[in-house]
Amino acid sequence: MPDNNVYNRVYNNLQSAACRGSALLLLAAFISPLAVAQGGANDERIREAQPSQSVKDVLREEHALFSRRLTIEPGISYSYSDRSELGLSGFLALDAIFLGNISVDNVESHTTTFDVTARYGITDRLEVELSIPYVYRNSRYETGGAGGNPDAPVDATVEQGRLGDVSAGLYYRVLPEAEVRPDVVWNLSVRAPTGKHPYDIRTTTIDRGDGELENLTVPKDLPSGNGVWGVSTGLSFLKTVDPAIIFANVGYTHNIERSFDDISSGEEAVPGDVNLGDTISMGFGTAFALNQRFSLSMSLSHQHSFETKITSGGREQEVIGSGANAASVNFGATYGLTDSTSIVTNVGVGMTDDAPDLTLDFRLPFQM
Repeated sequence: MPDNNVYNRVYNNLQSAACRGSALLLLAAFISPLAVAQGGANDERIREAQPSQSVKDVLREEHALFSRRLTIEPGISYSYSDRSELGLSGFLALDAIFLGNISVDNVESHTTTFDVTARYGITDRLEVELSIPYVYRNSRYETGGAGGNPDAPVDATVEQGRLGDVSAGLYYRVLPEAEVRPDVVWNLSVRAPTGKHPYDIRTTTIDRGDGELENLTVPKDLPSGNGVWGVSTGLSFLKTVDPAIIFANVGYTHNIERSFDDISSGEEAVPGDVNLGDTISMGFGTAFALNQRFSLSMSLSHQHSFETKITSGGREQEVIGSGANAASVNFGATYGLTDSTSIVTNVGVGMTDDAPDLTLDFRLPFQM
């Protein structure tokens, strides 16, 4: 029969192995929750690394969001301009306000634009956009000299609402943001002349009702667009310096020359070609994400429009006073109502004579 010592050694060896196995099981049971907790912490850090709602709002409005979701953004904007001693004849000033053959001392213009913008991020570097505006204008013209009396003022109001110029564009991320460089996005857009152009709008002279005409001539209609195709391109830059976001942009718009059957405001039709002056634009600003949902921004924007040229009867001439330098300072705020819906507001104050005196903008973007 086998020696009892042999049984004892075998029993002791098995018992040691069992103890070691139990220890391994206990160690595994102890490590597993730590691993899960560590993995959860990593997931939490990943979630925290995602942009907050307030940062996304700034990206959407000042740069490009590149979200792979459809964003619908209805909006309403209002601008007020007060021009004194205007002397243009036959063409448009800033914002396509027609002044054909108008002899006035003051023009007050109220422009309200209702628009819907749709954006969709095809990839994390490419986004497309479509914007459809409806423009309502109300202009009040005033001058002195009613009935031959230079001290008696006379005024008239013209209002009109219709579809504006529809535009479509795309945004492409050239360089993603890194520690030492900003996020760089290139944009390209096309504007179609779907709105009413200002080149054949007739004028009328105010009648006092007793057969006497006043010395105030006003347009019978108001335009809602520029009347020509436009192609715009530019670059925008954005750098996050927590909690601030710094952004800047530069752009150029080329207006394509177009022929019209009539470019006159008189009764006789005068055909001609219109070469609307190109525009250079630039701007910069900063935004502060105060918390997860609320942000404030401040920016300065400027655009320079070159003089318009017309060709009629084989003769080209420059429209004096059709160029413009418009600079404004803007103050904005965004608030995220939910993870997919935000409120965006902006107030702009004109800094030059060619800029609107006041602009108000209210938008409600939501992701589907």
